[in-house]
Amino acid sequence: MRLHLGRLVLAVLVVVSGAALGSPRAGAANLDEACGGPQKITCNSALYCQLPAGQCSSPDTAGTCLKAPDFCMRVSRPVCGCNGKTYANECEARKARVAIDTTGACKKPPAAEGAPAAKPAAKKKKKKTPAPAQ
Repeated sequence: MRLHLGRLVLAVLVVVSGAALGSPRAGAANLDEACGGPQKITCNSALYCQLPAGQCSSPDTAGTCLKAPDFCMRVSRPVCGCNGKTYANECEARKARVAIDTTGACKKPPAAEGAPAAKPAAKKKKKKTPAPAQ
């Protein structure tokens, strides 16, 4: 019993000293704890930082550490992730550990000034096959 208690005390001291010395994992937040913000708090490795919707471009926005789902239902309700990619639904974005910027598909950025407009895709013509001889 005494040996077990000694190991526990040693483990606590290691954790406390690591936090005091500023070890890299000391600032990592756990499930449902705040992340991001002016302090740029990161989440533990199994979690990701979910920012409030529409706050992706705000540099000091605080979010909450959440666990990414392992699987998602096949539902089509597109959302735009903070990475500019469109996901089939919120669950798919969270599974990819990406915060959601807006509902709906991501809008394509406008063409740069002076850049030629993109050409519409050419339609393929169907070849007519001759009818079999009778």
